[in-house]
Parts: sequence; C-alpha cells; structure tokens
Amino acid sequence: MHSLAHRLMRRGLRRGLVEGSVAWLVIGAAAGVVRYVTRPEPPLVARENLRLGESVLVTHVPASGDRPRRRRHENGAGDLPGSS
Repeated sequence: MHSLAHRLMRRGLRRGLVEGSVAWLVIGAAAGVVRYVTRPEPPLVARENLRLGESVLVTHVPASGDRPRRRRHENGAGDLPGSS
C-alpha cells in the first residue's frame, strides 16, 4: 500500500505539474495525503520520568565494527610525489 501510494504520488505530481493534468495532480496530492496518514510511528526506545534535580546524559558509543577514521594528512596520503 505504501509503495503504491508513493508511485501514484510521484506519477501524479509529475504529470500534474509538468504536463498540466489537473486529474493527475489531484491523484498525486491524494496519494501524498494517504502516505502521510498511514506512515508508521517511530518506535519508542525509552521513557523515564525525572524528579527535581535529576538529569540525563546522552552519549554515542560506536558499534564494535566501527573504527576511527584517519585523516589524510596524518600519514601523508594526500601529499603529491616530490613535494616536501
């Protein structure tokens, strides 16, 4: 249903705006509304009530497969041959 609405929205807006077809423009707009209304809600990860004086610290921990990226100039990879 979602992909059908997406295709109708794209085709309707393209034919409606580019080719000037009012019927396709209405179809595209209606498909856009259907797509917007039927979109899934993002999952709730956590909810916590804080009392007076409490705070939350949000940090990012890289996944185990991630490794830090090295900059080009650290190992000379961006240097041209013969330049010093």
